[in-house]
Amino acid sequence: MPQGKCPKCGSSNVIPDVSVLDPGRFGKGDGALHAVVDERPNAWLFKGEVQSRLEAVVCGDCGYTEFYAKEPGALLAAYRKQPEAR
Repeated sequence: MPQGKCPKCGSSNVIPDVSVLDPGRFGKGDGALHAVVDERPNAWLFKGEVQSRLEAVVCGDCGYTEFYAKEPGALLAAYRKQPEAR
């Protein structure tokens, strides 16, 4: 909703930068939801995990929600390092 208008209902009552919380991955972390890409997804250890915090934009009228990665370039770089991505 970069234009500040909901694509579902057309409302301009849009709430940007909403934090999305995760109860915790194995009891550690900052509690925020993250997108994760592994550079070496088939490895048993040392997968080269790259994370980017997710934030949401929410329509205040219908509830439609979009997620945005804060560091999409880091996720793309990790994806491009995967052997299958070449």
